[in-house]
Amino acid sequence: MEFRQSISLQINPCCLMKKAFLPILTFLFFYNCDAQKAFQLAPPMLKYHSVFFKTSEMVSMQFAQPATKIFFTLNGKEPTQNDSYYNKPILMQKTFTTLKAKVFGNGFLPSETVAVTFIKDGLKIKSVQATEPDEKHPGNGPQTLFDNEGGMPNSQSNNFMGYQTDSVIINVSLENKQKINSVFLDFLRDYGNWIFLPQSIRVYYFDDINNKFQFLAEKEIVADSSQQSSATVFEILNSTKKVLSNKIKIVLKPLSSILAWHPGKGQRGWMFIDEIKIY
Repeated sequence: MEFRQSISLQINPCCLMKKAFLPILTFLFFYNCDAQKAFQLAPPMLKYHSVFFKTSEMVSMQFAQPATKIFFTLNGKEPTQNDSYYNKPILMQKTFTTLKAKVFGNGFLPSETVAVTFIKDGLKIKSVQATEPDEKHPGNGPQTLFDNEGGMPNSQSNNFMGYQTDSVIINVSLENKQKINSVFLDFLRDYGNWIFLPQSIRVYYFDDINNKFQFLAEKEIVADSSQQSSATVFEILNSTKKVLSNKIKIVLKPLSSILAWHPGKGQRGWMFIDEIKIY
């Protein structure tokens, strides 16, 4: 006679679900952690009137992500979490200040660095006379060159005077005779719109004793194909000597023939200029 024993196992469905979902939950937890660490924070938003100012400029920064902080430097160095963190607007007062800011947050990759250079007024300019700009890009006339406006990479802005000619001559008259050894010029670089920095800059000062303009400083510039992004670019020409004068002449040579790496090879380039400062 054969005896069979029947064994009945009762398994709780909740236990099955827990066992089935445990590996999934574990996976999702670690996946979420890894994904969070791989997520890069957006850069902070900077708010200010202009990078150019007469006496001071207030700069504020914003970032909406919770549990994050904005760290910044004012010495041109890359920000780290050991630097100052932003908790109130920053007052700019020095002649040249480069603000660099970055967002940090636990579990996230830090943001890209935002960098802006703020420029204080130089010697007081009485008037400016300049070669007539192209009729399509007149700016606001010679006032464009010393109105402390602009500094943003926008070729359609009235804050730039545009030229496509052999040379541009700018005569700057100061309020009074002053000791001079530096000239600051702000340009737009936008290769996509065929806008290049000038190929050369020469600066002269008026010598009362000899009753003529004398050489002060010069700079040659070669267009860099690696700098493809649109940006404002300032050039500073320094002299080894300080001269006493109230008149400065600046001679600019826009790019006469676009280089071979650009689609406009051989064509004349545009030059857009914004602001001039004398120090």
